[in-house]
This record gives sequence, structure tokens and C-alpha cells, in this order.
Amino acid sequence: MKYLCNSMLIVTLLLISFKVTIADTKQDIDNANKNGKVVFCVVIEKGSKSNNEALNIAQKAQKLYSKSEVIELDKNSIANYKLVQTYRLTGAPTPLILVIGKNGTVVGGAVYNETTAEDLVAKIPTPKLEEVYASVADSKPAILIFTKKSFTDRIEVLKTCNEAVSILKNNASIIEVNMDDSKEDNFMKMVRINKSSKSSVVLVINKQGQLSGTATTMPDAKKLAAAATAVPKGGCGPGCGPAGCGK
Repeated sequence: MKYLCNSMLIVTLLLISFKVTIADTKQDIDNANKNGKVVFCVVIEKGSKSNNEALNIAQKAQKLYSKSEVIELDKNSIANYKLVQTYRLTGAPTPLILVIGKNGTVVGGAVYNETTAEDLVAKIPTPKLEEVYASVADSKPAILIFTKKSFTDRIEVLKTCNEAVSILKNNASIIEVNMDDSKEDNFMKMVRINKSSKSSVVLVINKQGQLSGTATTMPDAKKLAAAATAVPKGGCGPGCGPAGCGK
């Protein structure tokens, strides 16, 4: 009986330890995000001689971007099974370095020998681009409104975009980007938004993350909704004509 009790105690302690371990990596990432930090997540497999090299790259990136943290994730650990599934790492090569945004969304990644610390830092999105990644990760299209408070068309454009979301049964995100916000400069350069524009510009990103529509004039709600569910077959998408998604 004493032997049985001791065995049960050992099993119980092992189970408690296992549950704590499961939470560790995810909890570490969550804690970093709660503190407003980007995470450089180094995905490893125990025994690889390249693990230290990958960690060194991530640590250099952390020094370049102080509001970040380096966290190691053992791909083959049973404790990390759910994270591996969530991040779709089952068939991924290792060591791999993931860039996880402040909202917990994976925004980029690269095999250790195909990236540099500078490359990893460059993958860190602006706040609004991070919202786009989160929307796509949630399988929702995003309607982006690049505007300024001083624009006379701003209120009407916002109203039209909200009508488009209603057409989509609220299964879409509206993300307003202030053209005067210097934090969004890199994002605007990426999508070729002219900050000197005199009127609002609307871009539509479908749930696959593709640019599927544009409107440089007053947008049309039905066209925006149609673009949000469209999948471009080539070129720059269905919103690229002279009128695009405009009226």
C-alpha cells in the first residue's frame, strides 16, 4: 500500500510538472506581449549544432530592438505540441526564428542561415500593419483607410466602409491609418501611399492577405465588399482600374 501511495504521488507530481511546462513557453510569450514586447521566438530541435547560432542571431536582433524578448521553443517537446500546431511548425525546418508581434500574431520568420538580425528587426510591423496581420490571421478581410482628420471626405469614407462591413455581415475589419502618423511611415511606403495626398485612400486586403481592391476616390460600399471576398488571379487585383472600388 505504501509503494502504491508513493507511486501515485510521483505520477501526480509528474502531471503537475507537465502542466506547468506546457504553459511555460506560451506563458512566456504572453507575458512578453503583455509588457508591450515583440518576441523573437527561436524554434529548435534538441541536439542540433546550429541552435546556438540561431539564438545568437535572435539575441543580436533583441539588442537592435530593445522592446523585444528572445524565447526558445523546443519543437519536439510534447509540452509545446499546441504551439507547434498553432504556428504550423510540424514540417518546418529548424532552427527557425519567428517574429511575433506585440499582439501575439506571427508576422514573419526565417530559417537561421537565411536571415540576419537586421532582417528580423525589419519584419517588425508598425502598429496598424500588425492589426492587418491579426485580421488576416483571424480569416477576416481588412479595409484600410489612409486619411487625415483634416480631410473633408474622411467622415463619408468611414461611413461607406462601415456600410461595406455591414454587407459582409461584420466579418471584416476596418483599420484607419493617420497619414500624419510617423510610426506608420514604413507601412505607407510598403503600400505606396503618398502622404501628400489631398484625399483619403482605401485599400482592401482579402482574408488571404492579398491586396484585392483600391479606391482613390469616394469608395462604393458594394464594390468594397466584393473586393474583400475576391481572390486576385494575377496582376494587382480587381480594384486596379481607373475607378477601382470608387463610385
